[in-house]
Amino acid sequence: MTVPHSITDELAPQLLKEIACNGPMQLDAFMQASAVHYYSGSERIGASGDFTTAPEISQLFGEMIAAFLTYLTSIAEADGTAFLFEAGPGRGTLLFDMKRCFAAISPQLDDADIILLETSPVFRTLISELTSKPVSFIAKVDALPHRPFFGVANEFFDALGTRQLIFDGTAWCWHLVDKVAQPQKNETPFRLTKSSPIPLSEYPVFLPDKPEAGTICEVSPAAEEMMRSFAVHIAQFGGALIICDYGKTTNQGDTVQALYKHQPVTILSSPGNSDITHVVDFSALARVAQNAGARLVGPVEQGVFLREIGIMERAEQLRSGSDPEGDRALLSAVDRLISPAHMGSLYKVALLVPAGDGFPPGFSSLD
Repeated sequence: MTVPHSITDELAPQLLKEIACNGPMQLDAFMQASAVHYYSGSERIGASGDFTTAPEISQLFGEMIAAFLTYLTSIAEADGTAFLFEAGPGRGTLLFDMKRCFAAISPQLDDADIILLETSPVFRTLISELTSKPVSFIAKVDALPHRPFFGVANEFFDALGTRQLIFDGTAWCWHLVDKVAQPQKNETPFRLTKSSPIPLSEYPVFLPDKPEAGTICEVSPAAEEMMRSFAVHIAQFGGALIICDYGKTTNQGDTVQALYKHQPVTILSSPGNSDITHVVDFSALARVAQNAGARLVGPVEQGVFLREIGIMERAEQLRSGSDPEGDRALLSAVDRLISPAHMGSLYKVALLVPAGDGFPPGFSSLD
């Protein structure tokens, strides 16, 4: 699929100039630059955008997350200083679904301050215009108040960018983005290339012992630093963060992908015009959380988590019986959320909490 030109085509010359001056760039730097331009546009999420997230499929997802956060505040015996938090709320669909649910089941979270980690001016304006309660926006986790928070990061870590290492048969090299010397008409001016071998002292500790030639491993310094910031805060001040994302528990494999209008495109074809993401390595996030004094529970499959906390029972409550078409749409949406053929297996759920033991509802399969 061809990605049409748009205002963000100004990004390509900037990246080409940077490569010409400084040499090939790390893949995560290319992804981050693309993301900044990409999220300056508004029509990115949902049927008219490039990708669909769980909250866009059904309000049930937001209701279940709200119910789980309500449970977490009760067992943590959170006081009135706790605030509601979301990382990367986009246009606010999940936030508003949770708020409607809190109004019915959790006066504490319904009245809590709302703080959102969102850098896109477009999304900040959109959320501010739609909410009836004042919302505070931050650009860095360090700006969070020194109080406990209960929140969610849905499809947030996957967009932070990743680096790739490739084994050439004798040594590990970085996968880098370089410029094409003489690109043909309608051809992307970017290409992937390999760095010189990485010195042994710079090897990440997680590389396999006996890789085959062509093996690719990924590491996301941005995702790990973000997790470190969240973990340090929760270890010190308390609270919990639900993390929902497509993920795995290994760093091996080439997982970087790009979507435009819900169709896959090549990741280098048009930076700033497509949604470039990677599959989150939850094992790396768990190590970072532990080293920071917190605990990452999970991950478990999204379908397993949602079933265990009662999504089927809630769907049954919502079925009218008098609207067959509406009931079918409801069950179809639930199926998309929990079925292994859709989001149920690829998408994972993890829970960042202070250090401790035990497994809350949704994670009993780990016990």
